[in-house]
Amino acid sequence: MRVSTRTRVGQAQVFRMAHVVNVIRMSQEELDTHLLRIAENNPFLVVRRRRHAWNRTGAAQDAPESGPVDAPNSLYDHVLRELSGLIAQGGAMERLIVGLVEELEPTGWISRPVPEIAAALGFGCEVVESALRLVQRRVSPAGLFARDLADCLRLQLEDQDLLDQEMERVLVHLAVLETGDADALAKAAALDPATVSEHLARLRRLDPKPGSRFTNDPTLLRDPDVRVEPDGDGWMPVFKPGFETTVDVLPKGSGERYPELRQAVGEARALKQALELRQNALKHIVRVMIEVQGDFFRNGPAALKPLTQATIAERTGFHLSTVSRVLNGLLIEGPNGIVPARMLCARRSSRCAQRGVSKPTVLARLRELLLAESPSSPLSDQCLSDRLGAEGVTVSRRVVANYRQELGFAPVAQRRLRA
Repeated sequence: MRVSTRTRVGQAQVFRMAHVVNVIRMSQEELDTHLLRIAENNPFLVVRRRRHAWNRTGAAQDAPESGPVDAPNSLYDHVLRELSGLIAQGGAMERLIVGLVEELEPTGWISRPVPEIAAALGFGCEVVESALRLVQRRVSPAGLFARDLADCLRLQLEDQDLLDQEMERVLVHLAVLETGDADALAKAAALDPATVSEHLARLRRLDPKPGSRFTNDPTLLRDPDVRVEPDGDGWMPVFKPGFETTVDVLPKGSGERYPELRQAVGEARALKQALELRQNALKHIVRVMIEVQGDFFRNGPAALKPLTQATIAERTGFHLSTVSRVLNGLLIEGPNGIVPARMLCARRSSRCAQRGVSKPTVLARLRELLLAESPSSPLSDQCLSDRLGAEGVTVSRRVVANYRQELGFAPVAQRRLRA
């Protein structure tokens, strides 16, 4: 009898622990779907969806369905789903894949060179290179996790079986187009102009930023999960869970007559406890982000400080994958409007200095320099890099070129011709 009692207690503990682990590691969309599915089959779990303020974005009839969403609705959600099999392996593989996902820019490219990623993750360059190639082959559309424009186009050509030696030479010298034309590219690649023009026409049919197709995230239409309000000189988060969950009480005496009802109540209570623990994890993670990014809520994106998910994991004690899952689909509302929580995880832009500023800060300053330049004497990427360096922001010419393109400014040669 004692053995039987201990076995039942052990099973209950394992069941509750599995609920806690699964619920904490779910993204917000996965959690919503999970709650609705469990509530359909468990009469003692009552789930009420929080009312949405559709009047903020348009008429109610324009709002999407509020039921579970099976299709991915953001770049991070998409790649996490496609790479879930690799992440599930745990250990070093999980650290590698989650680390690479962290480096993903909205364009679909990775934000830093492989050696820097390897140093941050504590792996060798060859290991990270192998993981990157594996990820590039696993995800769709082709071109995600590319190192740069040429790599993005190369991946798409390989996927379509259109990469030959001539096209490879064009891609190697593609940067020539920043300061020259097709004839200059033909000369650098040692190809005739007609062949280069044909290859360029093929390249123009490709998607240089495959991640941008995921930018229209329908989750931005719903109410935020966290609202940030002023609190003296700081900020106070107000948490608003997506669902209100309650557990009904089992009628007196029916537990002995109907063991399955007693089991259903136990499962409902375990799930409610897991949700409370997940909310506690969410509070710890968000408070760390608000503590670091307080200036963002006062002064906007230009005031974002470098903050990685690895730093959040270290300061909260949660696993890196748990932090990534909690932030996936999470919306935060502040004085600057509603933003995805991942936006507050700003990468360091400096490639040399240990205390580099965040990418949004560099983008804001770069935009100011480009808007203030003389139309008859526009600034080259190297000149922009030098000016930023004089201000204490160490950014390479290549990074400046990528950021300039992201801001929508043409290369210096084209800007000079338009003057």
